[in-house]
Amino acid sequence: MKAYDLGFGESADELTVRPGKTVGIDLPDARVAGWCGGRAPGIGAASWPRSPVTGLPMTHVITLGLPEDYRRKGADLVAIAFFHADDHVADGVEGVAELLAGIPPTAEQAADPFLAEVAATAAARHPQQRDLEDLIGGAHALILLTAEEFAAPRIGPPADIRPAGLGDRYRRGQNAWDDSAPEITVWIGDRPGDPNTGIAPAAGGAGGYVEAWSSDDEELSAFWSSEEGVSHLGGTVMPCQRLPEGLTPYVFELEDGVGGLNLGGGNAQIDLESGVFDWAQ
Repeated sequence: MKAYDLGFGESADELTVRPGKTVGIDLPDARVAGWCGGRAPGIGAASWPRSPVTGLPMTHVITLGLPEDYRRKGADLVAIAFFHADDHVADGVEGVAELLAGIPPTAEQAADPFLAEVAATAAARHPQQRDLEDLIGGAHALILLTAEEFAAPRIGPPADIRPAGLGDRYRRGQNAWDDSAPEITVWIGDRPGDPNTGIAPAAGGAGGYVEAWSSDDEELSAFWSSEEGVSHLGGTVMPCQRLPEGLTPYVFELEDGVGGLNLGGGNAQIDLESGVFDWAQ
């Protein structure tokens, strides 16, 4: 298998390590792999994931086509879409969590346009949606996509019919109606020279894994310096704090700021094999 780096921009000759940043990246054999921010893939607006705290549609962070080795849940699931709510400090809307869990709406809830749409989202939930919750209670969603969904026309979020009181930035968390980042093309290219390609990340050198910054070897140090802050598939992970347990060689490490993702300057690890999800700043 190979490891791959991600770059962002509208030309293979002018890619950056993160959207809106000036630090460039040179991707060998760069090719378009998806997009970040803005619209979601063609899953239908009713299936757009919502925050279980507020009921607001999550922001679309990134949709990424996966190389064959990284299609770990089926060869027909060729891409992923990742969404983010940043709702750990948001004010909860009564009934939203239950409705998204599939509990039928009461007559009163069904008569409320906003809650009725939340209930409709549960009914239209994508069969490949994975709900992810971080250690501070923030919600995220990962959807595995077929080739048809990945290639379908991109969609905007459902219409904004929020009730009064869900407009304050701090109290509502991030959402697709207010906080959608500009849409930018995502490219991938080979990540040569990574000693951990094909090896599961593990502390203490277990399984032959070489932790970042654990060696005085000049070539390794130069490699790690060049890859710090780069989103990637496989290879060496660089978590901002501890190394998450349960990672496999098929980890997707995503940096703060991509598609409007708010990780407080940190990064996230999303394992496409084990399902482990973690992030730190």
